[in-house]
Amino acid sequence: MSCCIFTRWSTKSFLFLCLLSLQVQAELLPTSTTQLNEKSCRMDLYHLKKNEQKQFESNLQLAMITDNIHRQRYIAIKADINHPQGFENIGYYRSGHPVEVFTANWRKNSNKYSITRLVMLGGTSDRQAFDVFTQLIKQDNGHLELRASNKRYHFTAKNKDLNDFLRCLKQHQRSANK
Repeated sequence: MSCCIFTRWSTKSFLFLCLLSLQVQAELLPTSTTQLNEKSCRMDLYHLKKNEQKQFESNLQLAMITDNIHRQRYIAIKADINHPQGFENIGYYRSGHPVEVFTANWRKNSNKYSITRLVMLGGTSDRQAFDVFTQLIKQDNGHLELRASNKRYHFTAKNKDLNDFLRCLKQHQRSANK
């Protein structure tokens, strides 16, 4: 009798834990898109937050962009119009520990949003920042955390998007070296 009660209790507990884990997994959505062609390789990552209606919306967009024709590469970030203007250090974190620090110089783009490009802390090259950032995101399999102004931003790239983006970079790097 006690064995039967334990079996029912453990089955219900297991089902409850499964449902609970599904809800937790639903919070970690892959939030990436790609635009890949001969002219450019681009992967966008979105940090999502819940609005007042409990719907997810992007409040920070990170775009890794190459212009294959002009051999340019950079990381652009787009935020809400209320984001403060000026310089800001943005830390790349892995497992809660800082790995690298980038600098952004935020400016307003019309009255719609704030934008910036990343450079290395103390540097001026957005190409160097792109190369370092790409290596970090590759090492972390598309999972990253950025911290700036006491805020945390989590990003998760879909495996397919990350692999396609890296393949595009490699393909166009080879053709540029020919």
